[in-house]
Amino acid sequence: MAASYYERRISAARGSDSIAADVMRHLHSRQHLGTTVVVCEQPTVMLSACRKQWLKLARNVQKQRASTLNADKILKYTHTITRMQHMRFTMKTPLQNPEADIYFLTPEQLEQLPPGCMNIYVIPRLLPEQVVLLVNQLAPEGLIIDYEHGIEWPSYGLKPKKVMEHNVATEWEHMLEFLDLYDIHPKDLYRTKNSPGHIDAMDEALDELLAIGRSFLQVADSFQHAVEIARPLRTSKELREQYDVVVLLAHRVQALSPGTFTQRFLETYNEDDTFYLYERVRDYVFGSGESLSSAIMRHRLAGRTHLAEGLLRATFLRAHTAQMGRSLRWSKYPT
Repeated sequence: MAASYYERRISAARGSDSIAADVMRHLHSRQHLGTTVVVCEQPTVMLSACRKQWLKLARNVQKQRASTLNADKILKYTHTITRMQHMRFTMKTPLQNPEADIYFLTPEQLEQLPPGCMNIYVIPRLLPEQVVLLVNQLAPEGLIIDYEHGIEWPSYGLKPKKVMEHNVATEWEHMLEFLDLYDIHPKDLYRTKNSPGHIDAMDEALDELLAIGRSFLQVADSFQHAVEIARPLRTSKELREQYDVVVLLAHRVQALSPGTFTQRFLETYNEDDTFYLYERVRDYVFGSGESLSSAIMRHRLAGRTHLAEGLLRATFLRAHTAQMGRSLRWSKYPT
């Protein structure tokens, strides 16, 4: 069975607004994981303070969206904003309101937590029996964030969050070992990001990975899962951008491979990219003015057959989907 974890945090200052700001900033990086419980003495006050901080964070994301012209970053920010605006806050118990996303409960209301509870923020001191209730209902790989610091969580079977962060480092080593087999080096791709040959280097890596897409996506998915459950992560800018290179390659391989598309890699990608494939392939490659037919021919001439085939397949699927859409619209109006 997967372990669960704890993290001890210290708010910059006391008071409900300060703690609420820290809780919401922390939750912002973990909002996609599952339901959340905030254990507090005054749910009414804490909910109001947290909602105010959450809306402030949403406005900051809106500013980020307004400051970029990159189509896919706009799409990512829009997805995040929509989710944030629809997060449901409640002071009711999960039995009274099973559809909520964030529950504000007193220590006396912990008998029944929501299923799939991945984040529990503990602000007041708890009795031992209340701690047992929390730990027993925390989802596997879930995290308890402790602001009170009076509980010995290891005695209840929880591991410190640094174990999760160590798992990220381990998964990253596995990723580097896998990519090294195909002479793909994220550090080199990151360092050439602003050079004229960067796009060709990324295309060469993508062509290589499309040939072993399923294997690569399995390794990338394992790495991405480790990153998600360990958030928020403190890493250097250089390492974070290397992570982004791999996530971007995983997104491209997924977008150009047969099978079900998900938004998972899109949600976690951080950097700008002018050739970011999402759900369907556009008529023109972003930023270049090059048509897809020209891009397919260019990749074929360069020997990137897997990439050319992936673009061709995506183009066919888009055309097929558009034709199906026209057929469905026509069928609404029988003669």
